Amino acid sequence: MKQVLNIKIYMAVLGMLTLGVSCKKDLLDQPPLNQVTDQTYWNQPSDAVLFVTNLYTVLPQAGINGNGGGFDYYEGMSDNGICRDQTTRRFGNSTQDPTISGGEWVYTPIKQAYEYFENVGRIPNMDTALQSRLNGEVDFVLAYRYFIMATLYGDVPLVTKNYTNATESNIPLTAHAIVIDSVIQWLNSSVALLPLSYSGSDLGRITKGAALALRCRVYLYQNNWAAAAADAQAIMNLQLYHLYPDYYSFFQKDGDYSAEDILHYGYALGSNTQNNMAAILGSKDLEKGQNVMDPTAELVDDYESANGYYPYTSDPAYNPHAPWSNRDPRLTASILYPGVIFPYAQFSYLNQYDPFNNTGDRIGAQQGALAGYSWCKNVDHYDYIHNGVNSWKSFRYGEVLLNYAEAENELVGPTAPVLAALDSIRSRAHMPSTAQFFTTNHLSMDQVSMRTFIRHERRIELAGEGLRYFDILRWKIGQQVLNGGIYTVDASAGVSAISTANGNINTFPKTLIENRYFNNDKFYVWPIPQSAIDASNGVLVQNALWK
Repeated sequence: MKQVLNIKIYMAVLGMLTLGVSCKKDLLDQPPLNQVTDQTYWNQPSDAVLFVTNLYTVLPQAGINGNGGGFDYYEGMSDNGICRDQTTRRFGNSTQDPTISGGEWVYTPIKQAYEYFENVGRIPNMDTALQSRLNGEVDFVLAYRYFIMATLYGDVPLVTKNYTNATESNIPLTAHAIVIDSVIQWLNSSVALLPLSYSGSDLGRITKGAALALRCRVYLYQNNWAAAAADAQAIMNLQLYHLYPDYYSFFQKDGDYSAEDILHYGYALGSNTQNNMAAILGSKDLEKGQNVMDPTAELVDDYESANGYYPYTSDPAYNPHAPWSNRDPRLTASILYPGVIFPYAQFSYLNQYDPFNNTGDRIGAQQGALAGYSWCKNVDHYDYIHNGVNSWKSFRYGEVLLNYAEAENELVGPTAPVLAALDSIRSRAHMPSTAQFFTTNHLSMDQVSMRTFIRHERRIELAGEGLRYFDILRWKIGQQVLNGGIYTVDASAGVSAISTANGNINTFPKTLIENRYFNNDKFYVWPIPQSAIDASNGVLVQNALWK
């Protein structure tokens, strides 16, 4: 059995190794600035390893809303999801304000990163190779944390050292471009210092491939197409990564440490480190979930037919009484829809998803399906009762291929390498090739039409992984996709797979859930938290778009 990195156990131990007293929070919203490291610490290499491992808790994960985690909640801020959590809901319908925007204003790990750099040199007989590797891991954490903050808030204070008092830490905003330059510098260091792989108890730590994948994502979000394509190609050239054979299984425990898994956030049963994906994403009746964040009907309607027709209703085989049959297999691998038989259901006597009749999932019930759909992607079908121990896939090879296709198309158009990257993803999904899609839908293939197709393919392949919201922000398509009504399933024609025996129904009218109001460019950035502004002694000012 593999021994693997157990992040939260390390975090609990590390929590006992720091001392602190209370003081006023500063603009960086970090713990007390006069919190000092126990002087008995930093005496052996394992202390440094333990300290750095704690920093992993701010990497992309599931089940935590804000505070550097909870990537599943980002789906609820996009047109892919509708969320029961009211803070997430407000970001999704563009009614957020500075009083609720602090979820990613997270400077604690940045302070801890500089504490590491200040103290690691104190350790006697520290192995230089180990220290270099740990330096690369900390550089990665710094880069990731600032990348998320700069992507969401725009300009943010760029901290360059471990501030020891609240007064000196009151620093103004730094321009977004300068912050991103620092992110790239940290990642350049990380790529140079990190190994290609690990073994034993170090499995799951940040690798060179993970640093390249993050740098590729950063470049892509800045529209630096040449650099993004180069990093994606570098990952491909490593020949360490490949697509997992089965799309659904990759997001189960089966896919952990597989060739597609570049970096994940790990969980382990019995150590209080279970993920919360089943509770958040899962069906109430079939997965012991709570339908906190459900797919939208609009996302479901965006999946092609199995023959590549888009929209799926243009397929000659379309059946209005079975609209989810004969569809892209990734639909069934990702989403529970009315009438589908889910073979991994918790109760043997109930395995059909039925949001019209089943007590827990019924639309309108206390924890029922919001739009008539629930997720099965990322929900651990082995262990619902503990909310799951499958890992959240933070970076994976499938995204790298999509990044490469997008960047290359923006550079040179739909060349053979672009089609090859896309076709590898579609082949794994058992879908027609990209060229066949264009032929089937009578489309000419050029750079513009390929851009549209790639954006569609990203939405489908990455559904439920929290990246759609960031794509909307960087593509500046919020006014098109996050403005207007969000509706339930439209089953007015009747669903043939659902029996009407014993008084059950198999129809449901299309019903408005909420209206969304992405009608202003200010929603492309988050407002700076009012609590940070209030604590800055006049140094911090609100983002100009939110004044």
